[in-house]
Order: sequence, then structure tokens, then C-alpha cells
Amino acid sequence: MNFIEMIYFWARNVPHRPAIIQTEMVTTFQGLADAIDAIGERIERLNLNHNEPVAVRLTNPSFMIVTLFALMRSGYSVAPVNAPMYPHLAGAGIRNLIYDTEGQALSGGRNIRFDMSWLPSPGQKSNRTYRKISENDVSIITFTSGSTGIPKPVVRSAAALAQRLRASNIFTPGAHERVLILPGLVSAWGFNATCDMLMPGRTACFAADNMAALSLINLFGIKAIVASAAQALSLAEFKTRNPGYRTDSLDAIIVGGGKIEPEGVARIRTTLCRNLINTYGSSESGVVGCTPFEVLGDRPGAVAFPWADLEVVDETDQPLPVGAEGKVRFRTPQLLENIKEFGPDQISGVRDGWFYTDDIGSLDNAGVLHLIGRSSDVINRGGLSVSGTRIEELLKQMPEIVDAAACGVVGQSALDEIWIAVVAAGGLDTEEIKQRLRQHPDVGIAPDEVFVIDQIPRGDLGKVQKHRLKELLIDLKKGA
Repeated sequence: MNFIEMIYFWARNVPHRPAIIQTEMVTTFQGLADAIDAIGERIERLNLNHNEPVAVRLTNPSFMIVTLFALMRSGYSVAPVNAPMYPHLAGAGIRNLIYDTEGQALSGGRNIRFDMSWLPSPGQKSNRTYRKISENDVSIITFTSGSTGIPKPVVRSAAALAQRLRASNIFTPGAHERVLILPGLVSAWGFNATCDMLMPGRTACFAADNMAALSLINLFGIKAIVASAAQALSLAEFKTRNPGYRTDSLDAIIVGGGKIEPEGVARIRTTLCRNLINTYGSSESGVVGCTPFEVLGDRPGAVAFPWADLEVVDETDQPLPVGAEGKVRFRTPQLLENIKEFGPDQISGVRDGWFYTDDIGSLDNAGVLHLIGRSSDVINRGGLSVSGTRIEELLKQMPEIVDAAACGVVGQSALDEIWIAVVAAGGLDTEEIKQRLRQHPDVGIAPDEVFVIDQIPRGDLGKVQKHRLKELLIDLKKGA
């Protein structure tokens, strides 16, 4: 478990260096190592089955990290989770839960309550000797829902995570000593970014909301932010409304998990930091490309210059020439390590050693990947194919709309209809909205239904959860 053992290396050599910074507490590398030891001893007394994964849901990021690492170092596979994932744990073979909150627990499983007694007392040292654990004996299970809203387990071996950490080029040596991580630890991205920081002895920072995030940047001179596209935009908008916070310590903002329109890119770069970097990849494969927006420029739909193997292929999986649109597939060292450990049949989306995305895109002469949309996002309305993502982009450019989402819903005619949901800034003329979309060359058809709602259902990284959206809109239609 070499990436966890690196925490002990830093605890021995720079014990007082901050490993984790939160608004309410700072944890040093020595404190992190001591807590992993103390929790490891407590876990040993629980007599858990090493063949069964353990889910962890702890409110405090520091406690979550040390508990996950203690379990892994003791030879247990782990799953960082939140409450909405509980109904899906049994299907992933998870029957053990360590949690710290009142209320909902894991039905039909073993619920283990975490409290402050798990943590070491001041000056407490552990004499426990850990048995040698192979990285192939331990897995990390994260749940991703993408746009579906239905959590799906993604299993990675610790060896695959270690391979990803060794291959990662997001953070160069010596850069970004303190990084604010906005994606939650229940996401593969948030967990990976935390490991990216701790393994080379840097500091992972966590904030509960935008105000706390800007306060941490101000107080601790944070150098970089890792965020989803939606989180970065939200932070930029909050900063615009609260200009008193300073962010001049920032060297970079690394974003992913969604497309940012040029206006949003300009807002983030103007408000927070000029060096805005876009990442592209998946939970299953890790990061495939990481490219500054300054390089991507104004290329339509440009998302990354891939550093991993990436191809655009046709319906028969044959590579397409430059400029041709098709399905995007890629492979990374992390993916190959997972395939070696679990086999290709156990990893959703894998065929012949490649991970097939839902993305439709093309490669240009410079090797830059351009995304046109997602195949699942295309709404076929009476023979006319319309991109739901493009509709959302156009709606969010309208000053009277704060947020928007589009989806295809089967209507009474048994054909797909275009339904849109908007969060309005004030008064809204829905017929005028329909007319604008009908007249736009990228759409050319009016939506069948327009709903004004209070909030668009989104996941932890800000992606629209289309499954939940459809259920919400159908219920509204029935109640109308």
C-alpha cells in the first residue's frame, strides 16, 4: 500500500507539516499517521470479514480519510458513500457501514458508529505491527451516477490507484503545495485528488461551502483548486457577489466533470485565476488529458489534448480520420491494471481493452479532442435529432434564466418529446422561450413542455441527473 505508507514517510520527516486543512481544524502528517494507527487498532477489534468491503460515511473529511486509509492498510476494500447510496450497497456486496450521523443507517447490514474515542489521545503511540497487504488484495469502490441519477459502483484495485498516482501529470513536483479539493470524497475524483496531494507530501484542503472556500484561500494562501465545472462557476459567481475575498495566491484551477462555455471560462479566469486547466477522463479509467484553456482557446467543444491512448471510432469500432465525428474510446494505465485484476467483463464500458464513453467527438489536426455531445443526450423528436446539452447551453445564456436542463420524455404519441426545466431569475414568458429555441439554427424546433422549477436536480459534481429530472417533470405534468 505504498501511497498510504508515504504518509508515514512524511510523518517521520516533516511531522508538523499540514496534511489536511479545514475551516475548523488542521491535521499534520504526524497526526494523520497516528490517527490511521489508532483507528486501525479499533477496526481490528471489530472482527470484520476481510472478504467483505466496508462502506464509510463520515461528515468530517479528515475523519473520513483516516478511516478509509486505516481500513485499506488493514486489508479491507472500502467504499466512501453518502446516504442516497445506501439502497445500492447490497447490490455491490457491501454489508458493513461505518457512520457518524443520526438517522438513516444501512438496512440489513452491520452499522458501526464512529465517535471521537476512535481517535488517538494526545501523545498516544501505536505499537501495532501491520501485516503486509498486497495492493491487489484491496479495492476502492466509488459510486457514479453521471446523468442517470442512479448510483453505479465502479471498482478499482489499490494497484490501479497506485498506477494512476504514479502516472498522474496534473500536479508537477513542487507545484501547488496547498490545494483546495471541492469534489466530495465519495466521488472517485475527490478521493483521487486527495491521494494526489498526500502521497507527495502536499496539503489537501476542504471547505463546506463557497464562503468557507474563499476564507481558506484568503487565510492559508491556497495555491490551486480542484473543482467540477459547476463548482468552479458557482465559486466565481459567489466571489463576484462578495469581492472582498482575495484569491491572488491561486496558481491554477483544475476543472472537469462538465463542459464550460466560453463566457463561463472568461468569468472564472477573470474572477478567480487566469490559469484554468480542463481535465477529461472517467471514474473507470482516471484522467485521460489535462490541458489549459489558454491552449484550447476558442476551438469549439475542445476539452483536452489526450496524454493517454484515445481514438474516435465508427459504429464498427474502426478509427476515424481527423475531423470525423464518432464514439470516443480510450485506455490508461489505471484501466489496464483494473482489467488485469478484475477481468474486462467486470468493468462496465470495456471492450477489447478500451473504455467506451457515451461521448461523441472528433480529433483535430493538433490532436485536440472536441466533444459534440453524448449519445444518450440526443433527443429524437419526430425524426429530428436535437442535443439536450445544446438546448441547456442556449437557455442558460438567456438573462431571465438562472439554470436549465433538457430531456427527452416519451409522450402520449409514444414518441420522444422535448421537455425543459428552468430556474427563472424573475418573470418568464414560456412561449417566448419556445419561440427562441424554434428559431435557433442549432435547435429548429420548439420544446413540447416548459416547466419552471425551484432547483435542477444535480449530482455531487454538478451534473444534471436526468433520471431524477424526468421523474420530477412527469409528476408535475400529472399534477397540472
